[in-house]
Amino acid sequence: MTFRTPIFALIFQLLLFSGSAWLSASDEEPLFEVRFTRDGVAFAGSVDTEENALILAESVKAIRPDLKILNRGLKIDAGTSMPSLSDLKSLLAELGIATHEGRFSLYENSLIIGGMTDSRITLTALRIRLEPFLENRRLINRLCIVSNDDMPKLTVRLSSGETSGPLLDFDVAPTAAEAFEPPGLSLANLFPMILTLSDLSRLTGNPSNAGIGSASPPLQAVPLTQIRNIGGRKTLPAPGVLRAIPAEPQPTLVPLPSIAYTRSSFLLQANQESSIDSVVKQLSTPPLSGHPIFIRPVISASQSGAFGDYLVEKRGEATKELLSSRGISTSLMTIETVEDQSNADSGEVRIIVKIPPPALKEEGTTEAPATLIVE
Repeated sequence: MTFRTPIFALIFQLLLFSGSAWLSASDEEPLFEVRFTRDGVAFAGSVDTEENALILAESVKAIRPDLKILNRGLKIDAGTSMPSLSDLKSLLAELGIATHEGRFSLYENSLIIGGMTDSRITLTALRIRLEPFLENRRLINRLCIVSNDDMPKLTVRLSSGETSGPLLDFDVAPTAAEAFEPPGLSLANLFPMILTLSDLSRLTGNPSNAGIGSASPPLQAVPLTQIRNIGGRKTLPAPGVLRAIPAEPQPTLVPLPSIAYTRSSFLLQANQESSIDSVVKQLSTPPLSGHPIFIRPVISASQSGAFGDYLVEKRGEATKELLSSRGISTSLMTIETVEDQSNADSGEVRIIVKIPPPALKEEGTTEAPATLIVE
């Protein structure tokens, strides 16, 4: 009994110390906090300027446009020391997409991350994005890993990129009267419907000179003045000349090494530096330099939903930003999504360079093509 008593006392002290630390971190007012809830995305704490508050609100709205922006005590304080906005936006993007009811709370001496996820890759990706915030702070991890069946289905709707107005007050929501739409045909659409049914040529695309209520023009007989050689005799066609036209040259598509991202994320896989260096070197030197570049993120058959579209869009933008940071002009880049029949998410982003065909020589500089006389 005397041997076990010190051990139990030590365990009790550790539990008491960790519990007090947990309570102190929970009771303390956060410097900055974002919570993804069922009602919306709640902001708390303080920011230094209204411009930065607007940037954070718009970035979160672009990630989860289906959720409202809620103000839970967010204040503007010029003396607030804000972290890097780019690091904060990347962290909120990963938290809002890969977790359910995610939470990010920044305190003076600690940092709390929470939510539900069904992927261990999400833990690694969040830990990497949390590195800039962990200086002299203790990380309190409240992320729960659950099975795929227990994970709620996130109905993510991609943003159109258009902003409806400033989100500084973070509580813009339509009223019940504004959101109500009476059943049946709207009165605003009644006149366009009558106008369309009055002239069916609007549906077929054929022009019509008849106005609303006007009668259709009567049918008229056309005299057969052009009939010749009655009796079955046919007039031989006039001799013509067919000139051989060379085929139009086609552009050349040059594939480069692909860039791979991790599964269900837009975080680069390990050992990608050699592929990136090879792609940048080929794009910077002739004969590929200065030609159009097509960035083609691959979407698998299992990623047919809105999350798959958002994921490949982010991978394409990340690849474009990666090449731009290495000196490649963004005016040459075009992002095109390609589909793959495989069910596995390979994270592949293909790089294609389009070399235009050589210009045709002017007529008269080469020998005239052979001609055929057809009788």
